[in-house]
Amino acid sequence: AVVTLLSNLNVLMVKDDACTFDVHAGEMGGWPPVVRQAIRHAHSANYDPEEDIPSQARDYIRGSMQKFARKMKAEAKRFSSLKRHRRWGFKAPISQMLLPFLEEVFPGFSFVHVLRDGRDLPFSKNQSPVDKFYDALYRDSGPSVLNLPPKHKAIKMWSDANTQVLQYMETVQIPSKGSTYLPLKIEMSVEEESLLQIGYVCNQKLNLGYKRGDMCCRLRGYIRLLKQKDFFNGVKKRYGKWRQKTESDPGLRQALHLHGKNGLQTFKYLDENGEDTIVITPLHDVPSFPICDDVEEVETCEFDFPSKCIESPNIR
Repeated sequence: AVVTLLSNLNVLMVKDDACTFDVHAGEMGGWPPVVRQAIRHAHSANYDPEEDIPSQARDYIRGSMQKFARKMKAEAKRFSSLKRHRRWGFKAPISQMLLPFLEEVFPGFSFVHVLRDGRDLPFSKNQSPVDKFYDALYRDSGPSVLNLPPKHKAIKMWSDANTQVLQYMETVQIPSKGSTYLPLKIEMSVEEESLLQIGYVCNQKLNLGYKRGDMCCRLRGYIRLLKQKDFFNGVKKRYGKWRQKTESDPGLRQALHLHGKNGLQTFKYLDENGEDTIVITPLHDVPSFPICDDVEEVETCEFDFPSKCIESPNIR
């Protein structure tokens, strides 16, 4: 939802996969070998390449990231001329483990940090992040961490990696590099008004330049299509499934809260007392007014809705 929302605000989202909107970084051999080189030495997403990564690994990562950056910039230049895009970006969740190296090739980058409740991740069909990166991230942690059950590993890695990303952005990237950092909860996309709020915040924080009338015009067309596809009812079923999955297994629920406590509290899925926040608490400043209620509707407006699977072109 966030990628297509940004597309509707005229951000060119470069992508390799028309179904997931991801970029796979094939020009550098994919993300896994590069990410593993970083985290097997740093054991964190919050690190200094000069101090925490040996020179040979550092040179390999830098060379790889330069290949990736050249490809992304070339694709952005090629496609941005079609619609005069104000900004461009890409989606690659695991790239958050390479933020210090991303700064070297994309100085002062903006980072939209999309989070999902970590308690849902152990029940996701996609366990590839744990399978590919857990052992590298925790290789010096000892058996008590390396031999955790798979579901415990999933939420521990979610908690540690995302809080480390937050720490890096707030202590290094924002104060010394001037980056924009916008953390968003994907659960905020399940209602029309909260999706409009995300659009409003992105327009402001990312300096997209739309007046409210133009922004509402674009997003209303997008939301009409989402309703036609029954998006809002469908997406609600994806989130919060951990409650039903652990209802008859209090031990598992306790373990998820134990291993995920830091991240769950940091990103306001638990309150300061460790209690579940039933009402979704946003991470961004929520406007105090309905976003588009007082904006006149117009019959025609430009908006973009990439279909679920587009065979060609792969990048648009």
